[in-house]
Amino acid sequence: MRDAARCLMLALALIPAVASAGETWIDANPSAMRMAWREGSLTAEHEGERPYQRVTTDGKGSPNLIVTGAPLAPPVDARNRFLKVLLRVHDFDRLAHLEVRLGSAGQKQDWFAFPVPLFADHDYNFVQEGEWMPVTLSFGEAQIQGKPDRAHIDSIGLVVRDTGAGPVDVDFGGWSLVDEPKEGVVSFTFDDAWADDLVAARMMGEHKMRGTAYIIPNAIGHPHYMTLEEVQSLAGMGWEIASHHETPLTDFEPAALDAELRRIQSYLVSIGHAPGALHFAYPNGKQEPRRVRPEVRRVFETARLAGSGPETLPPADPSLLRAINVINGTPPEEVGRWAERAREHHEWLILMMHRLPEKPVESTDYARASFAKLLDEVAKSGVRVEPVLEVWNGCCASPGRAFEAEQATAHAGDGAARVAPASPAP
Repeated sequence: MRDAARCLMLALALIPAVASAGETWIDANPSAMRMAWREGSLTAEHEGERPYQRVTTDGKGSPNLIVTGAPLAPPVDARNRFLKVLLRVHDFDRLAHLEVRLGSAGQKQDWFAFPVPLFADHDYNFVQEGEWMPVTLSFGEAQIQGKPDRAHIDSIGLVVRDTGAGPVDVDFGGWSLVDEPKEGVVSFTFDDAWADDLVAARMMGEHKMRGTAYIIPNAIGHPHYMTLEEVQSLAGMGWEIASHHETPLTDFEPAALDAELRRIQSYLVSIGHAPGALHFAYPNGKQEPRRVRPEVRRVFETARLAGSGPETLPPADPSLLRAINVINGTPPEEVGRWAERAREHHEWLILMMHRLPEKPVESTDYARASFAKLLDEVAKSGVRVEPVLEVWNGCCASPGRAFEAEQATAHAGDGAARVAPASPAP
């Protein structure tokens, strides 16, 4: 129990650590919830001195709903704010559905529903097994039931359903409302250091847009990838150069992971990109909370996932920046709608892309002609477009971290800047 209490305190400490916007805790010590649907059970629990509510499903696939015991009086105004909740899941592999609700009039008929994304690949999820996780949710993501009044929110609810293979416990540790930024923003990111990044840069330049290239050091100079000279040319066009790897971090032994991350960071420092050396993209979007995330947090200031939807500013956890993967078949008009939503709801839409061939072959390819239409759609939305580091530095950056990146070579040894033979890239 002592370790569990420490985990809860660490999760709570993480919440204000990245909050540059105003945040108001509505209920930091939840103790007055009730079961609205009675197929499962609800218990009041404690870790140390902090209470939380645990909903346990019936193990048969029935949905469970817990809601605020009595409507808040007075109601709270959620306009121009986004939702933050503290959650933990046990037996995650049996979790089929997780949804947070905010409502007015006691959620009898009117609420906003915020589904939490769940993926079959466990390591792809930002909410994972047995760890307290702060989760931020934009009203742009909400599904609307009835006519909820965002200016008069008086209740919060949690819907949980298991797969039918056994019960699931979901712990609820409290919720807050956080001021939205003044405007939304879109960031284009390109993974792996493909030579097509230069094509993207020229096409985006016609719209006065710039992007972020997450490069794999081992790929530089190999066929179909950029040379070092091309990387520097890309940077000269105003693009940011950041860190990436060809192997999922979940594949590394704990003792080897820190040295490998330092090696990647040191390479970027050695070629003149210390600011980008602080920012990372997870290979294949894979990570986990006990080995990988702590190491990533020690080395990098942000780390981008490969999915899970739009991000908030500030993000709940900068080591888990959410993104949307633009792949072969993604309609440019749909990306335009995402951009419009980011503008309307003040979201941070991070687009993840790879190659831009004339004719796509791989699922991660995106046709060059479609990319031209996509850029037109994003430009038409009127949303601001900025690279990742610029957005982060304008919102949430920690002073002094650039100096730490410049010292990274000392941690990795003299061979840090050498480019090894490339492994197959994702």
